[in-house]
Amino acid sequence: MTANTLRIGAFSAFYGDSPDNMEVLLDDGVDVLIGDYLAELTMLILRKNQLRGGPGYARTFVTQLGANLERIATQGVKVVANAGGLDPEGCAEEIRGLCRERGIDLTVAAVVGDDLRESLDGIELSNMDTGEVLDPGAHTVLTANAYLGAWPIVEALRAGADIVVCPRATDASLVVGPAAWHFSWGRQDWDRLAGAVVAGHLIERGGQVTGGNFSRFYEHDDLGHPGLPIAEVAADGGSVITKVRGSGGLVSPDTVKAQLFYEVDGPHYHNPDVVTDLTSITVADLGDDRVAVSGVRGLPPTTTTKLSLTYEGGYRNAMTIGVTGSHVEQKVAWLRRQVESRVGGPETFDGFRWTVIGPARATDGTYDEATAMVVITARDRDAAKVSRQAFADRIVQICLASIPGFYMTTPPQKERLFGVQWPCLVDKALIRPVVRIDGRPALEVEWESEVDSNTRPVAPTADLAAFPELEDAATVAVPLGDIVATRSGDKGGKANLGVWVRDEMAYAWLRGHLTPDRLAELMPEVRGLRVDRHEFANLLGLNFVIHGYLEQGVSSCLRIDPQAKGLGEYLGNRTVEVPKVLLGIRTD
Repeated sequence: MTANTLRIGAFSAFYGDSPDNMEVLLDDGVDVLIGDYLAELTMLILRKNQLRGGPGYARTFVTQLGANLERIATQGVKVVANAGGLDPEGCAEEIRGLCRERGIDLTVAAVVGDDLRESLDGIELSNMDTGEVLDPGAHTVLTANAYLGAWPIVEALRAGADIVVCPRATDASLVVGPAAWHFSWGRQDWDRLAGAVVAGHLIERGGQVTGGNFSRFYEHDDLGHPGLPIAEVAADGGSVITKVRGSGGLVSPDTVKAQLFYEVDGPHYHNPDVVTDLTSITVADLGDDRVAVSGVRGLPPTTTTKLSLTYEGGYRNAMTIGVTGSHVEQKVAWLRRQVESRVGGPETFDGFRWTVIGPARATDGTYDEATAMVVITARDRDAAKVSRQAFADRIVQICLASIPGFYMTTPPQKERLFGVQWPCLVDKALIRPVVRIDGRPALEVEWESEVDSNTRPVAPTADLAAFPELEDAATVAVPLGDIVATRSGDKGGKANLGVWVRDEMAYAWLRGHLTPDRLAELMPEVRGLRVDRHEFANLLGLNFVIHGYLEQGVSSCLRIDPQAKGLGEYLGNRTVEVPKVLLGIRTD
């Protein structure tokens, strides 16, 4: 830790990440360890665990700490994680108990104040995506957690905390908090705070910025297991993104851009403490797996923060059946008639999806290539309709009197409760963040007073220079992925899809070619849905936000990829006419 640079390493990108990551970063010599556990689905998982009598926090975090407490104390490393989930105080107390047992002198803070489940009366819960207003009294609300910002973390560290256990804080706040504390930033240091937000967004998903999920992986030698990311944050808010020394993967402008496009909407990226202008980011390759991120502009935050609410939506069940050999279409049609005559079809359930995957080859393929998989999924508010007896068992019962070669890859199972995600904005005045450190008075943390009541409009992207080479250029049909890189993800019921190129001429073509209408032509699943397109000239890319693609969120969505992780790869596989000049193909 120096006066000018703070090295922050991300040891957890999700609830279930590798338990050895903390030790790896301690070996590398970071100043701060951050852990992100709380995807929106994770809050639902933790709530279900509570209902079964288990803890409402990520116990794997406590386990990892338990194996490294001595080193954390000896090396003077700070730890900040949102592993507290629905019970940050319970998580903090278990950690304190471990410290007492081992005689380790570490101060543990818990941040609370995000949980609004018992105080929803009188709050207008307007869905951010659809505008619908939810009546919480008409549903069994499972979770209702407001996104907290960085300042409770700052105050906990100022009060001497070594380990800060957070609830539903924004992912980026795990980096912003330690940086603001270390460099003594003010609450209105908008550009510095925004720079740290970008650094936090880049490393909070672990290996995704070091080569994981990277669409251009094939251009490089074996990436192995991409290493853990590190952000070296500077006093001005800029950062250098790198990775653990000697680890796999790579850090390049493309891997950084891939993560910049991950799970974002438009040019303004909202955090409770600052609004970050994503069109201001400059990315520069320093070589040796080091990429500089600079020039980030910040704006005052709005008066609201996001509330992620989930309520009981009903129950779901699924079965997967193998279909091998010839006459696949006829077999699937017969199978569907049989299944729907026994369990019902689209008119029977609140949601019903019949997905056919494959076969890879119609004839003369291997067994795998000659096989299609049929995934039958249903959901309904009435558990009886999708119970094992009424749904799964009835499908099993036709196995010997159905298509030739009938077999199942999933056993019959009982119905599973799912939650509906309801994202909305709530006034920050309703939320009172508090820091609790054992044996001390509770420390209330105020929100920043300078705010914008509305989002500022984004200036239109400046026109790029004209490229005569593109006028009436000869084209060739190739997969779109031959010229673009992609990254996709989920935002509640929306999917986001980032697409970028490597030079301005290719970007000029991309802007003109890949419109929302063209996107829907290339991907039939998008047709009929609202698609917003945002331009990022600084990244030579576009971001598409596809409303309703994931229905009511990952837990209830019946698509085979309910988090849209493969959506970008799907787009890259579509054939388009690309000017030969962009592919380096001579036409003379």
